[in-house]
Amino acid sequence: MKNITIFIDESGTLPDPKDKVIIVAAVGVGSPEKIETIIKAVRKRGKFKKLTGEVKYYTVGEKGKRLFFEKIVKENFDIFILTVEKMGRSIPDTPEHFGILSGLLLENVFAFYSQIREIIFDRHFHRDKDIEKFNQVLGKFLGRDLPKIHHVDSKRDKKVNIADMIAGAVLAKETGKDKRFYEMFRKRIVSETRLNWPEAKRRLFK
Repeated sequence: MKNITIFIDESGTLPDPKDKVIIVAAVGVGSPEKIETIIKAVRKRGKFKKLTGEVKYYTVGEKGKRLFFEKIVKENFDIFILTVEKMGRSIPDTPEHFGILSGLLLENVFAFYSQIREIIFDRHFHRDKDIEKFNQVLGKFLGRDLPKIHHVDSKRDKKVNIADMIAGAVLAKETGKDKRFYEMFRKRIVSETRLNWPEAKRRLFK
C-alpha cells in the first residue's frame, strides 16, 4: 500500500470525571493536500460559531459539518477510532497515559498499512520534555521503529483538524447528543476499538 500520512487527535479529556469517555481518532490520508481543499470549501460555505479560522467540530455549524463529512467520504480516507470508557475516574493527563491510548490506536493503524510516511498529532503537550517522553512511551509500547512523528499547532497546520472533526463526531454519538455525522462516515471506519480505562492501563504496565 502506498505511503500514508496519519493525523491523530482526541475528543473528551482524561482529568474531567464528567467526561464518561475519551475518543482518540486517526485518519489515514494518501494525499494530505486534499484536506486543505476540503477545509477551504467548508470555510467558504460553512457557518462558524467562532472566528478561529479552524475547521473544528465544535466551531463549525451544521452546514459546514455536513459538507466536510460528505467530502471526507468521497475521498475514501481511512478512519480508526479508539473509545475508552473512563469508569468515572479523573485520570492524570500525562505523557504515559496519553501515550498508551495513542499506542492502542496505532496498533490497528500499523496492522492495516504496510508503509506510513509520518504521524501528525494535534499538539497535546506543550513542554518539549513531555513530548519527548510521550514519543518514548509510544515507541516502547509499539515495540517498533516509528516513522517521523510531528506534534503541530492546529492553527498553523490545519490539516490535523480532520482528526478533530472525526473524534468530535464520535464523541457526540457516544454522549447521545448527535449521531448523524458519525453515521455519514461510519462505512469508512477501518477499526473501532472499545475498552475501559483499567484494561488500557494494564497494557501500559505489562
